Amino acid sequence: MTLVLEKQIGGPTTHAIVIGVGAYAHLIGGGGELFPDHESMGQLTSPPHSARAFTNWLLKKHHNPNKPLASLELLVSDVQGSEFTLPNGEVTKIKSASKANVEEAVWRWIGRGDESRDNLMIFYFCGHGIAGGPETALLLDDFGKRKLAPLNNAIDFRGFWLGMNKCKAREQCYFVDACRRASSTLIESYNYAGDPIIPGTNLPSPLGRRHAPVYYSTVAGESAHSQPGAPSVFTEALLKALDGAGSDDFEGDWRVYTDRLNIGITHLLERLMGDDVRLEQVSPVDALTRFTLHYLDGKPIVPVTIGCRPSGANEAAELSYSYCDGSNKVIRPDAKSSDWDVDIEEGNYRFSAVFPGRIPITYCNKDTECTHVRPACRIIQIEV
Repeated sequence: MTLVLEKQIGGPTTHAIVIGVGAYAHLIGGGGELFPDHESMGQLTSPPHSARAFTNWLLKKHHNPNKPLASLELLVSDVQGSEFTLPNGEVTKIKSASKANVEEAVWRWIGRGDESRDNLMIFYFCGHGIAGGPETALLLDDFGKRKLAPLNNAIDFRGFWLGMNKCKAREQCYFVDACRRASSTLIESYNYAGDPIIPGTNLPSPLGRRHAPVYYSTVAGESAHSQPGAPSVFTEALLKALDGAGSDDFEGDWRVYTDRLNIGITHLLERLMGDDVRLEQVSPVDALTRFTLHYLDGKPIVPVTIGCRPSGANEAAELSYSYCDGSNKVIRPDAKSSDWDVDIEEGNYRFSAVFPGRIPITYCNKDTECTHVRPACRIIQIEV
């Protein structure tokens, strides 16, 4: 099966498709006939975990009362097996992300989007990707099956995105968690980057303006970093941004807006990558517009970084934070030379550094010891 959720709901609804490809039959270690121009690509462990994590977020946390989640298609190719545990505890087998299976699921997804121009469409892909100029090919699990036409088993993402302007739903959101390194396979393919599934058109849509931002995990020509046996760095940042770092209260309640989501992802990627420039990963967004993707059920969770300046004082400091009245104090469990990254609810806090035999130093903000923590992030630098 691929359909893990289907509800009959009146009015505008949200429809999602999630694809995670880790097992590639024709790449290194795949067990099938090896595609000769594999370019050192092999099996991946992170994409299946990433796809399942994003699916679980959609099933358990996504909240949009104006456009509730009504369907979710999931396709996973995993060397460890294709099972998925539903929220009710039932374990089900999920179909692999082969070209045939993905194409069928995408057309079902498009059909649901065609039911109303007010519907919201969410597309997520995690797996191998290759690029050439403006083109990005998303590789499905049977990529390389045909030696002379390997990209027949890949999605031409740019063509697919353009083609989706034919879908009636005017709000669409795309997450592409894949490398975008230059590839000889794509360069030599004579402007063919795979199957767009739904071909694009040069004609303007009679349906009106489409809002369809694309969040890439990395810039064209660069790699995206994975975490073996765990969700990728980009997906981890995305999920944390959806929990609060990508939200704001412009309209009196906390919502994840598409433009604020970009700010949250950017900060979280920087935090996850640390100071190692070799691991730098920048997440660009194409066609960015603003609309509401998700409403928070409570206060947003905000990424906060706490540290001393100069940073050399971190290791000797007892770093802590508490509410402004001193209650619910949390002390850093172990001393390190690096800053302390925490995720805490939006609100007012006091941040302190204590050194043996010295008066505690409190971070001050405009003559007050209380600091308001709110999305997208807060960086606390305690001067020593």
